[in-house]
Amino acid sequence: MTDVLIVGAGPAGLEAALVLARAGRSVVVLDGGPWRNAPAAHSHNVFTRDGAAPDELRQIGRQQAEGYGARFIEAWATGAEADADGVRVQLADGTELAARRLLLATGVEDLLPEIPGVVEAWGEAVAHCPYCHGHELRGRPTVVLGSGERGVHLAGLLLGWTDQVTLCTGLPDGSDGSDGSDGVADDDRQRLADRGVTVDDRPVAALDVDGREVRAVVFEGGERLEATAVYVQPGQRPRGPLPDALGLERTELGHVRVDERMRTSVPGVWACGDTTTPMQAVQLAASSGFAAAAMINADLVGHGARYADAPTLS
Repeated sequence: MTDVLIVGAGPAGLEAALVLARAGRSVVVLDGGPWRNAPAAHSHNVFTRDGAAPDELRQIGRQQAEGYGARFIEAWATGAEADADGVRVQLADGTELAARRLLLATGVEDLLPEIPGVVEAWGEAVAHCPYCHGHELRGRPTVVLGSGERGVHLAGLLLGWTDQVTLCTGLPDGSDGSDGSDGVADDDRQRLADRGVTVDDRPVAALDVDGREVRAVVFEGGERLEATAVYVQPGQRPRGPLPDALGLERTELGHVRVDERMRTSVPGVWACGDTTTPMQAVQLAASSGFAAAAMINADLVGHGARYADAPTLS
């Protein structure tokens, strides 16, 4: 039986595969995509690899894990079960895979505001994280679509990259998972105004986009607000059906709940990466994958699983 089945081949899953394979574990990775950062042209703040394309990082990670014996299957998982004998994962083609331990590294799905133009420019002129995109969008007239504490925080934070920030609160009801319905408290409005941030409550109808670039925010009355950078606060949900199929506990924000050893609420199942936390970045996901892999390996050793010969790099 395979020691560890990893579902997901982003930074978290690839790092976990590398660590476990180097520990002599038999590892199978389900690489079914899609990848959350696929719309982005570059990955930033990645040690020694700043600016690399996401697909380039994935290819390198996969090649290195394969070099130590990890096996990859391009398939989508549709269901899973766990019991005292291990875990079983069903694939879309009807195949079932069994393993001693299961690691979910499936990431999250961003629930973007249902505003025309957002999807078209997502990952370029429409972003969610200033640490990932702020340098490239610095100095531009910038709009934050959102409100509540999250919107206020992001609008203020962006002053580190531009002095032209407007917080637009008029989002369609239920358009995303943000707290846009919370509005902006009067004291928060004043604090933002004191820092030069404008709050605009007019209902947003669309973004005027040209390809993947933004030209303006368009309001329902037809008025326009010049903006060439837009930040959104998408809601999120774990990607894929396995968290529900396994009945995993969730956090208040909807992420898969894990303990200090990256264990989920179901014995034999671990989780790592974006699916477990709102603190999300390539290097954070990879670090989480390393931690989960180390904990799984220690668990296997504690249950009598011994080292298995594995190929090494020459």
